[in-house]
Amino acid sequence: MIHGPTSAIAHAMAMSQQTTRRPRSEKKPIPDEQKDDKYYDRRKRNNNAAKKSRDSRKAREDEIAIRASFLEKENAILRAQVATLREEANSLRQLLLQKRSQV
Repeated sequence: MIHGPTSAIAHAMAMSQQTTRRPRSEKKPIPDEQKDDKYYDRRKRNNNAAKKSRDSRKAREDEIAIRASFLEKENAILRAQVATLREEANSLRQLLLQKRSQV
């Protein structure tokens, strides 16, 4: 299970997908005597389409996870830079105040 900001992204994606789906119709088993070549061809095409859809969704989710990881690392670097710059600004302020008080 993913924790942190990436889990929030995954949860938001899951929720948005759930709201756009239409309800499934009730499954009815097809009698063997109605299963002809057309039926098996349609099943094969459907199975291939379902697999393609699952694979593309997994690829999208993997891409999003990689992007989120990259952004989290970049964010950590930027936060460290901000902290360093704030410390430098405070040091410079102190130096300026010292110079002013000496004059």
